[in-house]
Amino acid sequence: MNKILAKRYARALLSLGVEDGRYRSYLEQLENFLAALNEAGNSREVLSSPVYPRKLRADMLVKIIEASGLDEVATNFLKLLHDRDRFSLLGVTVESLRELIDERDGLLRGVLTTASPLKAGELLAIEGALGTMTGRKVELSVKQDPAIIGGLVARLGDLVVDSSLRTQLDKIGRHLTA
Repeated sequence: MNKILAKRYARALLSLGVEDGRYRSYLEQLENFLAALNEAGNSREVLSSPVYPRKLRADMLVKIIEASGLDEVATNFLKLLHDRDRFSLLGVTVESLRELIDERDGLLRGVLTTASPLKAGELLAIEGALGTMTGRKVELSVKQDPAIIGGLVARLGDLVVDSSLRTQLDKIGRHLTA
């Protein structure tokens, strides 16, 4: 339910951003605000919890917004979440907004797991090949996991391309025991 509600807020903000051409700016501002909030200790908990008086939460939000230097739309959006007691949805809303913007821009984000570090240019070549395969621009974050022995595993949403040596050895083992 929270994810659905957060996605509605994200769609509304994206719609405003598309109208004025600043949707990427809104995402960046909210991501920076969220990062600052996470670094500020228990501020996020205080702002999200109805246990604390509404006035205290509102004053705290205003101070954090002023320190963050957000524009009017981002400020009003945060105040709206607070006024409707939905501030706890901020993280999920920012995540949903990022997904909607990626979808709008034709970007597919994923994770590439390798056994060893990639050589120069290999990441771009892999992103290009996956982009050709999916018909979208692909952006991968890379992590290393020696357990896959060799090869790579690319995860792009529901799509998994697994050419790891470990998977190949597992397949061979299953065929030999069958």
